[in-house]
Amino acid sequence: MLEQGFPALYRSADELSLKSQRQFFRALRVHLVTLVTAAILSIITLPHWSVAALQVLTLLGALGCSIYLFALKPDRLWYAGRAVAESIKTVTWRYVCRAEPFDGDDASARNEFGQTLKQIVEQNRPVCQSLTAYLDGQQFTPAMEELRAKPLDERKSNYADQRIRDQLTWYAKKAAFNRRMANVFFWALIGANAAAVVCAVLRIAHPDQPFWPTDVFVAVAASLLSWMQAKRFSELAASYALAAHEISLIREQSLIPSTDEQFSLFVGDAENAFSREHTQWAARKDV
Repeated sequence: MLEQGFPALYRSADELSLKSQRQFFRALRVHLVTLVTAAILSIITLPHWSVAALQVLTLLGALGCSIYLFALKPDRLWYAGRAVAESIKTVTWRYVCRAEPFDGDDASARNEFGQTLKQIVEQNRPVCQSLTAYLDGQQFTPAMEELRAKPLDERKSNYADQRIRDQLTWYAKKAAFNRRMANVFFWALIGANAAAVVCAVLRIAHPDQPFWPTDVFVAVAASLLSWMQAKRFSELAASYALAAHEISLIREQSLIPSTDEQFSLFVGDAENAFSREHTQWAARKDV
C-alpha cells in the first residue's frame, strides 16, 4: 500500500518525524563543523583582527546550535512522531487484513479503528499538537477499504508483498548501511586520534615550533565521536540485523494461514514483531 493510502494522521506524523530528524542532524552537523573551524582558526598566525572576529562568529554559531538542540529538542519530536506513525501503520495493516481487533463486520471495524486512532492521539497529545499537515485528509482512505474488501488469498498476498517483504528489505538495507558507516567512522576516528598523537610526539622533538595542529585533530576526533554517538551506527546495525532475521522467519510462515481466523492471529503476531524493535529503540532514546 502506498503512503497515500494510509490515514492522514499517519502521513502527518511521518512528515513531522522526518522533518525533525533532518533539523536535528543539520543543527548537530553545523555545531560540530563550527567547533572544528574554530580550532583551525586558533592556529592561524595571520596578525589581523579579522581572524579573531571570524573565530568569534564560528563559536557564536556553535553556541546557537547548542541552544537550539537543548531548547527545542528536535530529536524528541523525531522519535515521538515516528512512534505515532508506526503505531498508526500497524493498526492500519491490522484493519485492512481483517485482523484482530478489526476482524468483525465492516461497521464495527470502522468504529473500532476510529476509536483506536483517537486513543493514539490522546496518548500522544503533546506531539499530536504539532501535527499540522494533512489536517483535511481522510482517515479511512479508498485504498484501505479496497484492500479490506479483497478475499483471503489476495489479502495474504498483499500482506506478504507489501508489508513483510517491504519491512525485510528496509531492515536488511539499513543493517548493511549502518554496519558500513560504523566501520568508516571508526577508522576515521582512529586516524584523527593517531594524527593528534603524532603531532604531540613531534612537538616533543621540536619544542621550538610555536604552532601544532594537535588541537584541530582533537576537535575532529571529538566531533567524529559525537556524530557516531548520535547516529549509533553499531547499535542500529545489530538491532536491524536481528529484526531482519526475525522478519525472514515471519515470511516463511506467511503461507501457513488457511482461514480468516488463522490469518488474523498471524497478522497480529507479525505486527507485534514489527513494532517490537522500534518500541525498544524508542525506549532507549528516552522518548
